[in-house]
Amino acid sequence: MRTYSVAAVVLAAVLTVGAAGCAGSSATERQNPVTDATERTVFRILPDPAFGAQNVVPRRPASITVTSGSLKSVELTDAAGNRVDGSLSSDKRSWTADGKPAFATQYQWQGVAVDKNGKRYPISGSFQTIDPDVLVTTTTNVVDGGIYPADLRIAVTFSAPVQKRDMVANLMQITTSPRTRGSWQWSEDGRVATWQPRGSWRPGTKVELDAELYGVMLAPGHYGAADKKLGFRITDQ
Repeated sequence: MRTYSVAAVVLAAVLTVGAAGCAGSSATERQNPVTDATERTVFRILPDPAFGAQNVVPRRPASITVTSGSLKSVELTDAAGNRVDGSLSSDKRSWTADGKPAFATQYQWQGVAVDKNGKRYPISGSFQTIDPDVLVTTTTNVVDGGIYPADLRIAVTFSAPVQKRDMVANLMQITTSPRTRGSWQWSEDGRVATWQPRGSWRPGTKVELDAELYGVMLAPGHYGAADKKLGFRITDQ
């Protein structure tokens, strides 16, 4: 049985309504392309991830878009039939899920799109997210709302070694007020990243850590299990 860790890069594909049917293609994919007489725009339904995609890395919310016309109805459900919440754009040409997909889950699209001439096209397709070998969790030496001394060094500890350290460091953003320069340093085993300011913290400095690690491949088969976001400050004394 696999232990878990989460990570990155969602498969995206452009699906034309007139694409030749491949294995498992939906009715939407088998339709002929429609060119709008006014805008000269070919009507396409563009799911992201693509219909039939496998081993999708859930780094961003699922979405579906039409190049012209509008979406009349959109529904995204998981294998258990649970509906995924989402929102339709003001022009009704795109729908985006409120959150990122779960790991090791199959999702099903259903709905109806219409072109500029009012012709209806069914939306039907599915995608499957990746099942990681290891889901890597993180802990920190700071908590949300905490107050810490001026010699603080921010430490993020990973439950498994990180190989892609430069990339991961870039994803762990430190924001301070007043501005404080600093950098991440890694332990030899790749399990602990420590952020050190250049010099000392100014009294009362406000600090935010925003680490977007969910779905990020930290090492082969190892993915970040969750994002981490918290804020704290340096003592006034």
